[in-house]
Amino acid sequence: MTMTENDLKLAAPDAAADVLAGLTDFEQALAFYHQHLAPDTAINLSVAENVLLYQQSMDADVFKKIRLIPERNIQYMAPAGIPQLRRQVADLLGQAFGRAVAENDVFGCAGVSSALECIAFGLMRKGTGTPALKPKDEVLIPAPYWQGFNWSFEERPKLKCVPVNLPTEGKDRYRLTLDRLVETYEARQKAGHRPRLLVLTNPHNPLGVNYDKKLLEEIYAWVMAYTDMHIISDEIYCHSQLDTAKTPFTSAVTLRAYSGFADRIHVVWGFAKDFGLSGFRTGFVVSKNPAVHRIMLGSNDPAERTRQFPWFTPFDSLKTYVIGELLSAHHNGERYTTYAMKKYPGLLSDSFRAVKDALDKAGIKYVHRDGDNSAMFFWLDLTEYLGRRADHDHIELPVIGPDGLDPDEEWLFRYLAARPTEVSLLPGGVMYNPVPGFYRLCFTARPAEEVVGAVQRMVKALGKLK
Repeated sequence: MTMTENDLKLAAPDAAADVLAGLTDFEQALAFYHQHLAPDTAINLSVAENVLLYQQSMDADVFKKIRLIPERNIQYMAPAGIPQLRRQVADLLGQAFGRAVAENDVFGCAGVSSALECIAFGLMRKGTGTPALKPKDEVLIPAPYWQGFNWSFEERPKLKCVPVNLPTEGKDRYRLTLDRLVETYEARQKAGHRPRLLVLTNPHNPLGVNYDKKLLEEIYAWVMAYTDMHIISDEIYCHSQLDTAKTPFTSAVTLRAYSGFADRIHVVWGFAKDFGLSGFRTGFVVSKNPAVHRIMLGSNDPAERTRQFPWFTPFDSLKTYVIGELLSAHHNGERYTTYAMKKYPGLLSDSFRAVKDALDKAGIKYVHRDGDNSAMFFWLDLTEYLGRRADHDHIELPVIGPDGLDPDEEWLFRYLAARPTEVSLLPGGVMYNPVPGFYRLCFTARPAEEVVGAVQRMVKALGKLK
């Protein structure tokens, strides 16, 4: 018998824990918990979601105008996206990236997680331009980083993710440098390991910063000249730009290295973050690599027959319909996506300032430099509260909690999520932060006034700790 959503709400705590145990990604487990098991118990600021455009324009300009699903959209579609969709996305990304993107290099699938996995499998085939990747080869990722990379690269491709720990103190606090990458790469090689992939998230998650173009040029030039690594640039937050950001977003496709080594540089993007459509699971691969093309489209080449890998995680007919309507919609005579991406930075910046003012007024520390981008995040520094406890020890902590964290970091997460505070943040340990006490707050997950209210409740709760 299938357990219903209502059954889950009424189930004993251990039953709820069993359901959540199957959700390996703790961020997704938190989202499921707050949406289905305890929808009225807390404001969830842990998950990287964006409600800003939906409330301001997308609902009225797109979703309220969508009619019942046409017959053609209950039928099979091309797993990697129909030509019209790929062309429309190529046009959209060309505007965002600042360089034309060929539609034949754009491939859809069910989310960026699937896009990353498909690239990894493609690079395990012949014709990649470098020796093919093998299981146990390593993926270097500046840490802290989105925990889903481990799931995407390790679960089925069997690669190994290796954090490149950013400094947590000093003048380069949470700053990526070429020296840090080179040091980690050479140390792994000396230890007998094989780093074969470098993943850069730009803008960064959870720090929100845009990488400086000069730094990117240095990193890409070094990787192409002195290693056999490929680079994946995760640019899913490329439109999430504050109007005060002094370091502009720079796409990998605009760098000098792309002109000579495009077959080793891959980009992923999706509608989940900038457009707030996380539940639609729409991701895209942008790659010129022939092996990646074969993985995405399949190949009957007798030398290496390949089936389409998006077959099991397709850009299905419903995605094609809804995203197609979004890409074709108009607002006052202007294409909706163009209008939305001009409006979005203002909405994002207004929310950022409101939450920043609340944090500053409360004296809550966070990692951010004036002039930096923030994407959707505040990287809170709550290290001074680690090890403290409230006077009373009978607080009813939530059933859901991450495994394997620093005990004080985990306790503080649970304490803030408990009544009456009821605010869920994402602990830094989940994102492989080198030290405990940091938490990601997503200020776009709810309207700004709700996030400000949550910050005010946090302040009261933190003030009770001794």
